[in-house]
Amino acid sequence: MITRVLDVGFRICLALFVLGGLAMVLGQAAGLLTGSGELVEGVVDWLGPPTFVLASVAGLAGFGLAYLKGWDTTD
Repeated sequence: MITRVLDVGFRICLALFVLGGLAMVLGQAAGLLTGSGELVEGVVDWLGPPTFVLASVAGLAGFGLAYLKGWDTTD
């Protein structure tokens, strides 16, 4: 049961943090193209914290899954 919850949580957090990272990169690219330093900084200030939290949760969930499922992580 716990592995199922961790697996679903991992997949959701992974998808959301990848989308958040993509949105940050696209926002910064738009800021560079338009010459707007405020946009480049603002997109990270706005999207950065939730994206970084999601990445951290995904990493912890992945570690938990590896431990619970007994994966060989020495490769």
